[in-house]
Amino acid sequence: MAGKQGKMQNLINYRMRVTLNDGRQMTGQMLAFDKHMNLVLADTEEFRRVKKKPTKGAQSAPGSTAPTTAMIESEEKRTLGLTIVRGTHIVSCSVDGPPPADPSARLGTSAPGGAGGAPPTLAAGPGISRPAGRGLPVGLSGPAAGVGGPAPPGGFPGFPPGGFPGGAPPGFAGRGGPPGGGPRKHSCACI
Repeated sequence: MAGKQGKMQNLINYRMRVTLNDGRQMTGQMLAFDKHMNLVLADTEEFRRVKKKPTKGAQSAPGSTAPTTAMIESEEKRTLGLTIVRGTHIVSCSVDGPPPADPSARLGTSAPGGAGGAPPTLAAGPGISRPAGRGLPVGLSGPAAGVGGPAPPGGFPGFPPGGFPGGAPPGFAGRGGPPGGGPRKHSCACI
């Protein structure tokens, strides 16, 4: 296995053509791989062969009464961008082109005939984390009730007001205590 990883390590940043088990082919710059042969490809393009029925006017040949059933095969191309290709779907992998001569060209910092005086690094983003999707409210103003903050004014529904007498509810150790409640008493003579 070490031999395969050594060979793959030498192909980092090369333009690779990957054939998948469903017949599709993907080409992109290989950024990373792992022991399962999962690949990370940048600037990926997908190529697949599709068979289409001919148009109605082209179904029969001149002088023939039987319609032809031949399918027209064409290749469709679609741009995907940054992709992770699962190793279990890969049938073959081959080099499609060398790595770019200027590594920063892929990041858009120095394009031929373009912005040659651009800064050598990309500008940092705002760095603000925000909740997204799955029903989270957009403006969380503080901790969720009962998690790191004071209890809601009316208490929790289904729990006695003021909490359980004597501490944590049954089956819960509370904060900082051993699992199962309080300290254990041994009935054996081990101490």
